Amino acid sequence: MRVEFGMAKDRGRRFALWALMHMLGVAPDLDVAFDDPADRDAARDFMEMTEPKGD
Repeated sequence: MRVEFGMAKDRGRRFALWALMHMLGVAPDLDVAFDDPADRDAARDFMEMTEPKGD
């Protein structure tokens, strides 16, 4: 999956692969994974949305 992520050119595919890796706990850091600040912001939003909420 990491190799596929590194080779992917399509932004949507890269984000989907990163999101899956994030859910599995093996995603690269945002500054390494995404050159575009908008993509990093979207990834941060995704991370925030998927955080477990305490009651």
